[in-house]
Amino acid sequence: MARYREATWLPIPENTTQPPITPTQFILHSAAAPWSPKRLRDFWNEPGVNTESHFGVGYDGEAGQFVDAHVRADANASANNRAISVESASDTENSDPWTPRQVDTLVGIMVWAHRTHGIPAHVCQSDTDPGFGIHRMFRKWSLDGTECPGNARARQFTDTVFPQFLESLEGTPVSAVPAVELANLSYGQTDGDVADLQRALLEKGEKIPAGVTGYYGDQTRAAVASFQRKQGWTGSDADGIPGVETCVRLGLRVV
Repeated sequence: MARYREATWLPIPENTTQPPITPTQFILHSAAAPWSPKRLRDFWNEPGVNTESHFGVGYDGEAGQFVDAHVRADANASANNRAISVESASDTENSDPWTPRQVDTLVGIMVWAHRTHGIPAHVCQSDTDPGFGIHRMFRKWSLDGTECPGNARARQFTDTVFPQFLESLEGTPVSAVPAVELANLSYGQTDGDVADLQRALLEKGEKIPAGVTGYYGDQTRAAVASFQRKQGWTGSDADGIPGVETCVRLGLRVV
């Protein structure tokens, strides 16, 4: 599963009915309505509404996720099969800027998308170019052209949002972040991905008495469980087997 832990999980039926995708683009939208994530979720569920986004962000910065990022959401026309989409509360004319709290939340989701899915940290140069953009950038991202988001937010994306995103990355390019496959990070597995996991755990101060062995045994599982508990997770979220969010917080990129 590919869910942003800082967002409230508000699944809609499309989360289980739409086909899987591998995200390579990230596209920001404005909702043309001052809605919270829960109100936007209700709108996506209304009869006759045939579009949906992965995320919604309210004026106060609250984030909701409606569709897993590995599942298609139909907010981007020709980019539906490759783009993560984020709607955000706005006035009905799409004329107001993002609030500071919205900017902070959008940047947080962008950093997560970059780290988790390897979306390149640059602005899309074409409708198919991997990277980050806003909905109005390319006509093929909408059915008949769009002014979403409006001029104020278009300027903000260039002047504030994207630079803040780059600053949040602390200068570490995605190519320098170890990439792992979750299927290789299971108990009893011996693999280079396990070695990367062990190095990351040791760097975070966790204990693996045998050191970096590449073998996922009791010591590694205990170290993962310890790290997960330190994130405040309990139950199945702290079972010693890493999911996407565990890897992200360890500084690993999931492929």
